[in-house]
Order: sequence, then C-alpha cells, then structure tokens
Amino acid sequence: MGIANNGLFGGHTGKIGDLVFYELNGKTVVRSIGKSQKPPTENQQRAQTDMKIVSETIKTLRPFIELGFSTMIGETGMNTHNLAIKYNIKNVIKGTYPNQEIAYDKLLVSKGLLKPAQNCLTIQTTETLQFSWDTNPQMAWPESTDQVMMVAYFPASKKIVYALYGNSRLSGSDELNIPEDLRGEYMETYASFIAADRKNVADSIYTGSFNA
Repeated sequence: MGIANNGLFGGHTGKIGDLVFYELNGKTVVRSIGKSQKPPTENQQRAQTDMKIVSETIKTLRPFIELGFSTMIGETGMNTHNLAIKYNIKNVIKGTYPNQEIAYDKLLVSKGLLKPAQNCLTIQTTETLQFSWDTNPQMAWPESTDQVMMVAYFPASKKIVYALYGNSRLSGSDELNIPEDLRGEYMETYASFIAADRKNVADSIYTGSFNA
C-alpha cells in the first residue's frame, strides 16, 4: 500500500503499482519491483535445492511430524511442517551442490523435552520391524507410561508406515507391521516417545536403514 503524504503529487511512502517509495536521507526515493533478470548464484541454487529436498522429505513424513513437532509450536506462530523444516534444513544436508542428499541419521522427526529412547535397536523380521529400548522395572510414573512412536520412511516410493501410540516405555519393545509390497524396499527408521497425556514428546532416535 502506498501513502501520499502531501497530496497526489506530494511525498509517497510504500508500494504503488510496480513502484516502491521510501525516505532516504530526507529525500523520497523510488524503485521498481519485479522478478530479477539476473541468473541465480550458486549459493542461491544450493539453498533452493536444500529447501526442495528437505521439504519433500518432511511432506512425506507429515502425518508423523504433525504429532512429533506439535509440542514445539508454543508462541512461534509456525506450524509443525515449517518447524520441522526450520530445524532439519540446518542439520541434515550432506554433499555439495548439485549433489546434496539427506543425511537420514541426522533427520529429526519429533522434538520435545521427554527423555529420548535409550539404546534403541530395530530388527527387520519377515513381516515387521521389531523396536526395543532400555527399560527399568523401577521406572517412575509418569515416565513409565510414555508410549513409543515408530516410523519407517521409504525414500524411493515416498511412503511411510508408522504407529503414533505404541507400547509403554516400561514394556521395552514393540513391533511395526510392514505391508507386503514394502518389505523388500529400502527404508529408514526412527523411534520416539509421547507422553500419555499427549503434552510432550521426545527427540526422535535414528534406528537404522534396511534393504539399502
């Protein structure tokens, strides 16, 4: 929006059409706006590629991310998708332009204040992924009631298989059933915990790849 400070032909500020007016050293300055005709620099191209590959990954994982980053929203004004991108884009890119890749062992699919899974291990069986983690019969409440969250991400087909409210932390293990058509496909796996009252989650733990 433009503002005519002194009538139609007086000083303007703001945007009017394709022109932007602003004050500089006591004078009204005007510049045109529009798409740059300059080719993007290599740094700009790298940043665009980084954003593209991270966004595509987060988009596929969105059903899991929506819960995994939900407790981090607070007063940020951001949604879970954007929060996940903001964190991960700084941490998960490996390689140099134009050959960047996702470092899946750095990818975070949930973030929060709960204690992460300790010594989490995943084993692929004929039909499932078996997740296990350290537990303690003397584990205090409410930590003992945290529930495991499990996800398998399939980069080639852009699919995920996940469970949001699995067995308790106290149980020490759970299984994720994998559909028959995905059992031989390359997958990356992660585990986390969510509080029984759904008010907090843990940072996710990378639990390995299969069929790479």
